[in-house]
Amino acid sequence: MDSESFDDEYGLFDGSCQACDRIARINDLGLCEECDAKLDRDFVRARNWAYSASAFDVLEDQLEKLRSEVIKKYGIKFELLQPPE
Repeated sequence: MDSESFDDEYGLFDGSCQACDRIARINDLGLCEECDAKLDRDFVRARNWAYSASAFDVLEDQLEKLRSEVIKKYGIKFELLQPPE
């Protein structure tokens, strides 16, 4: 199996990222890898664990530690989403 058919099989295709408009491999949300990571970090910052791939299978008592690590490494400011009011 070549890499192109492998990517297509898992929903990755060439297109314009919905967040940054860069032409790249995008996922089913229309986001490039970089913007998808930003979205995931925003979900963690907002404690929206159900939508975060990073929080998947993390024990409940470790979720705040995950959030602290994201904030320490990337900052508290949201990268894609509007901050909750």
